[in-house]
Amino acid sequence: MKKDFRVQYPLWQMAFIILFGFIAISLTGASSEIHNDVEFSYSLEFPALESILLFITLAMTFILLIIFIMKITNHNKRYPQQKLSFWQIKPIEYLEEDEGMIYITRRAAQKVYTFFVWALPFVAMIYLLFNLSRLWIVIGILFLAFMQYLIFYIEVRKYLSKDEA
Repeated sequence: MKKDFRVQYPLWQMAFIILFGFIAISLTGASSEIHNDVEFSYSLEFPALESILLFITLAMTFILLIIFIMKITNHNKRYPQQKLSFWQIKPIEYLEEDEGMIYITRRAAQKVYTFFVWALPFVAMIYLLFNLSRLWIVIGILFLAFMQYLIFYIEVRKYLSKDEA
């Protein structure tokens, strides 16, 4: 069960969140300018370090996305009764084949919900008390998303480790 792609899915999401954080960081160094003399033109300039970071991060994101699509395709071939879609409404990581999996998913979702009950007001208070830039707001949102997947993954792995032992 540990090799099921739906169990590994939160790890993929965490990797994408980290890459999006690097993209956000590299975009903060950019300066933009709109020229509106005779015709409209827009220029975007990046300092050297930020442009290298952005290029590497975008390349890694593209490679990771291709591998992610291949993993979903392989999962759908191996488990035709449990096909995954990018466009489904229900989260991919839900494991609901039997009562045990429903219980594991419910417990993990409860822990994530409890995290958000405490984390969202705390983060909102921080943003209200301090005059933070947009970058820190984006990083805070990405941190919350990362923690959501981390909590869910740890909880699912904990129960699956007990079942396989």
